[in-house]
Amino acid sequence: MVGIWTEDYINAKYHLAVAERMLKSYGDYEDKRFLVGVINEMARSVSGLIRAFLIRRNKLKGSAQENLRFFLKEVAPKYMDEGTKNNLFRVLEVQKAQKTSPIEFAKRGDLILLIDGKYRFLTIDRLKELLESVKVAVGRFSE
Repeated sequence: MVGIWTEDYINAKYHLAVAERMLKSYGDYEDKRFLVGVINEMARSVSGLIRAFLIRRNKLKGSAQENLRFFLKEVAPKYMDEGTKNNLFRVLEVQKAQKTSPIEFAKRGDLILLIDGKYRFLTIDRLKELLESVKVAVGRFSE
């Protein structure tokens, strides 16, 4: 069982590194695909990290929703502060919203999504904040 959580943790670190590189490269290319890529890589990192935490504690259950709920309620408070925990959840929400948004475009460093009939703006600064939270959470796992 040790090998399984180790693999998820390594994948979480890998996807975090990819997200960081993509966000740094956005300044050179300013293409919406970089911002979408950052969101997707952060979400992969968060998913792998949650799975690693749950496997390491022998708490991996059935559905993804159950696992997420258990992680947020029982596991995350022991390892990270409330802000980091909320930002991890927010990363997953943003990815889901981005995938379901019928319209998305980038303008002056903002990613603009149409969600439930309303335009939502995701700024570079907010992406950096979310990325920093993922980085903190990944670092907390090894403690």
